[in-house]
Amino acid sequence: MTGLYKSECYCTNLRRSANAVSDFYDAVLRSSGLTVAQYYLLVNLSRMGGANITHWAERVGLERSTMVRNIKLLEERGLVARTDGHGKTYALSESGETALALAVPAWREAQKRMEHVLGAEDAAAVLRIGVKLQGIKSVAEDFK
Repeated sequence: MTGLYKSECYCTNLRRSANAVSDFYDAVLRSSGLTVAQYYLLVNLSRMGGANITHWAERVGLERSTMVRNIKLLEERGLVARTDGHGKTYALSESGETALALAVPAWREAQKRMEHVLGAEDAAAVLRIGVKLQGIKSVAEDFK
């Protein structure tokens, strides 16, 4: 059996890493009933105290159409509910608040485990480099 090809491609390595980290967080969060993607959406909505689709999408860095699909799933699970406001506005439902309350300690545990695996210096580097990489979209505009 052959091992995974050790690519020199930044994109390939980042995608593999992102998938592995997402799988790890999903496993740790499983007991809360949330995936890491759902956790991220709910925690941001909670911090915003409610938001319309456009503002929520901007906050989490998703295209509006992707956000609509995600909200539909959260709404079907009863984790978010429509509220009054400009445009389609959402807030956490009681079930969403409960799920988030269960997920926060699991997320904190995942964070601790990641720092243990990476070490404090590399964990800080991941966050620092992540900020730089999230700005790469503006550099890509030069190639259009």
